[in-house]
Amino acid sequence: MKKLLPTLLVLMLAPTIMFAADQSLTLKVAGNCGSCKKRIVKAATSVEGVSDASWDKNTKEFKATYDDAKAKPEDIKKAILKAGYDVEGATAEQTAYDKLPSCCKYRDVTHD
Repeated sequence: MKKLLPTLLVLMLAPTIMFAADQSLTLKVAGNCGSCKKRIVKAATSVEGVSDASWDKNTKEFKATYDDAKAKPEDIKKAILKAGYDVEGATAEQTAYDKLPSCCKYRDVTHD
C-alpha cells in the first residue's frame, strides 16, 4: 500500500506533465528605447503563463517563454499591441500608440 499511493499520484499527474510544456515565441516588435523595452516586457509578462520575456532595441527582436497550457502566442501579441507597440503582422491601435511617451513614438521619429 505504501508504494501504491506514490505510483497512483505519478500516474494521475503524468498527463498534466506531458501536455503542459514551455514554448518559445520570437517575433519583431517595433520600439525605440529602454522605456519601450520595459513596456513591451511588462505587457508580455502580464499574460498568465508567460515566464520570461525580452526585447532587443537594436534588432527589434522579442522573445518569450510561455506555458502553452496557459497562454497562446496570440495572447502575448494582443497584450503587446494593447500597450501600443506594433508586432510582426499587426499594427497597434492608434489610441494605444498615442499614449506612449514621445521617446517611444517609433512611427513618428527615428531614434538612435
